[in-house]
Amino acid sequence: MDEVRMKRLQKMDSLKSYDLLQMTKQLAGIASKVQETLENSFLREQVIEVVEGFYDLGKVVDVYELFGGFTNRSFRVVVEQNGMSKPYFVRKYKFGITDKEILFEHAMITYVMENGFHLVAGPITGRDNSTFASPAISKNKFALYNYLEGEDKYSWDNPLMEESEHKSAAEVLAQFHNAAMGFKQHGGGRVESGIITLIAEMPALFTYHTMARYQSKFHDYFKSVIDSILLLLRKNTISGEDAEQMIKIPIHCDYHPGNLKFDGGKVVGVFDLDWSKIDFRLLDVCLALLYNSVEWGEGSDGDMDPGRCESFLKAYQSALLTMKGMVPLNDCEIDNFPTMMAMANFYLMSWEVTDYYSESDRNEYEYLAYLKHSVRQMHWIENHKQELQKIARSVKV
Repeated sequence: MDEVRMKRLQKMDSLKSYDLLQMTKQLAGIASKVQETLENSFLREQVIEVVEGFYDLGKVVDVYELFGGFTNRSFRVVVEQNGMSKPYFVRKYKFGITDKEILFEHAMITYVMENGFHLVAGPITGRDNSTFASPAISKNKFALYNYLEGEDKYSWDNPLMEESEHKSAAEVLAQFHNAAMGFKQHGGGRVESGIITLIAEMPALFTYHTMARYQSKFHDYFKSVIDSILLLLRKNTISGEDAEQMIKIPIHCDYHPGNLKFDGGKVVGVFDLDWSKIDFRLLDVCLALLYNSVEWGEGSDGDMDPGRCESFLKAYQSALLTMKGMVPLNDCEIDNFPTMMAMANFYLMSWEVTDYYSESDRNEYEYLAYLKHSVRQMHWIENHKQELQKIARSVKV
């Protein structure tokens, strides 16, 4: 046997194995910190190159990443020009968003500002007269906005505002809807369909996901509740005749307290309008209620607070009456309020399901909590439709 060309593999005792295991853990920790540092450095330089390369605003002196969003990445940048410093908001859009969707968002923001709604941040026009940038250094698109002052107090899953803030949020939504009235798409708009079409497509979409070969607690739970979801999906529809009588306008479509800024008990800023599209204004109202009037947490998770719901609707209706522009919720919208509440909840559930299955590295416990919340909410709405109808009729004007 030619032992010169061989290497004997020595047996390793448990102490030596343990020492090496601890070393690998230390190396993994070091590698993770190095990766995080490099990613942060790359993001900073990328944002600076976009701001300084596409806009005539001066030199970037500071960059902060803003947390809380799920879809896009957001930054606060401080720019210095002629001895003066000014903050701006930078959005790094999710990969795959189309030019038409961004142009719709920016045109709609400009339109509502021209109509007197100044609680949104206007997009900044770059050197090429465009309101967004597509740098060669990234597959993502970027946009720069004026920075909204005010306090970020909430998130979409920690939504229960103080009473004055809750009332103000309803009034501001009414002001936004009033200012958006009459806006034309001009070829832009969300790729996403309207809510009635989406609801009709959801049974096939949900069933498709349950058939996937997936092993996770989220997947197991989703399969366990799919029959009740499909049953109520088919039950909650709005007729074409009723749909014709319901007002369609540009809606925010993500109007939750985490997308609002506050000062002195009032809403002083509205942001993250990249989900905006033209659809029923009642959908926007119902989504807002699901975000700001429903409990999160053990025991009462998924339960709506009827009092908060009623106060929000009253403030919304009253604000529209005061402005004497867009009419308050009409008879058809009032009659279809409980159904639209159910449809709005399915809309959020669809996002949770689709987003979870779109990536393999989703936190299953986080998304499982979201899905369970929506399922509890689904049953609460179905079991309290008479109460919801009574609330809606109480705010009829």
